[in-house]
Amino acid sequence: AMNIDLLFIMVGMDHFKDVNDTYGHHAGDLVLQQLSDILRIATRDTDTLIRWGGEEFLVVGRNVARHEAGQLAERIRAGIEEHPFEIGGGETIQKTCSLGFTFYPFLPKGPDFLTWEAVVDLADHCLYVAKHNGRNAWVGLSPTLEASWEALGTTPARKINSLIKSGKVNVLTSLPASAKIDWDVRI
Repeated sequence: AMNIDLLFIMVGMDHFKDVNDTYGHHAGDLVLQQLSDILRIATRDTDTLIRWGGEEFLVVGRNVARHEAGQLAERIRAGIEEHPFEIGGGETIQKTCSLGFTFYPFLPKGPDFLTWEAVVDLADHCLYVAKHNGRNAWVGLSPTLEASWEALGTTPARKINSLIKSGKVNVLTSLPASAKIDWDVRI
């Protein structure tokens, strides 16, 4: 099998509902269009951008070295934070986003370990963890060399804390090193 990793990044705008509630749905649509443009600029031509629902987008990155995933996530996070979103009538607002990411295949040595849907769920879980732990941040998971099919089990999202503590999974994040990340969030 060819060793081509995919990177799945879930991007969710922080407090998007406030845009619709405060400025109306037309403003919300304008913000989403600009978010989509920012994502296109921040990603590469070989990456695929999918609107996943509401204000969430899935970025599928091809041939991304695992150690470079954080750089792409940071480029997206910073691009959104720095952008003055036009909401009509010459008015602009600032917004931030939260991102969660992981890789497919999750285990390079075990391509059948998790389905792509399960990996997207894991990335989505990371997105919620980023939102739950302060927003305007990215959180990713990458298996370590100690990770094995047996060690991870079939539902890694349910036991991330123990997988991290036991050194089976590394956390990649823009949150400060001092942050005690709470993984126990309900999606």
